[in-house]
Amino acid sequence: MRRRTVAVVAAGGALVVAAAVTTTVVLTTGGGGPAARGSGPADTAAQAAPPAAVTSQPDGLTPAERALVGTLGPLKVHDCVPAPAGRVTEPPGPGLGLGQGVDAAVRCETNVSAGEPGPTEVVARHYRDAASLKADADRRAAAIDDVGSCSAGQPSTETWGRSTRQLGVFLCDHGPAGTPAGSFDIFWTVTADQTALSANSTDAAGLIAWWRDFTAP
Repeated sequence: MRRRTVAVVAAGGALVVAAAVTTTVVLTTGGGGPAARGSGPADTAAQAAPPAAVTSQPDGLTPAERALVGTLGPLKVHDCVPAPAGRVTEPPGPGLGLGQGVDAAVRCETNVSAGEPGPTEVVARHYRDAASLKADADRRAAAIDDVGSCSAGQPSTETWGRSTRQLGVFLCDHGPAGTPAGSFDIFWTVTADQTALSANSTDAAGLIAWWRDFTAP
């Protein structure tokens, strides 16, 4: 794979491309919990409720899946459900599945309105350990023919972060055969959370712009 360094800076809503710049959000070519809520004494009715009422999961999510959703933020996603197996391994690159290092995965709708740039869905995964996260990212990266930069809508293997702090890897590629013409896929990891997310769109520039907003602190 080709390796070169490109810094892409989000400043005041404009994208500025410059070599060796370290500022807000940076993509480097080469190869994010819910607010805590106070708890008071439980009322009598709550104490009298049977255990089943406390442990039931009306949204169908397991505790691990719900914890994963908690890392995404309610202002960014909604209506999350367990991710189908095929979505867990979706490109870019051939990803690991549940039981292969991924211990929880969800598919969520984004808060992108009709006509706005960005994907309608995002898939998030949590890994059992840091080694599994790295293995999945490495496996996907190896399948990408790095010819340019993600910001330019080209296949690439990169890293991302803020200022001089690297937060994870960022991969992008054209959609595989059978996907809509012009489909562009992105995959990024959040090392500190042991998570990785993916999304796709036929509007590569709009997808990258959405990602910058989605990953903003």
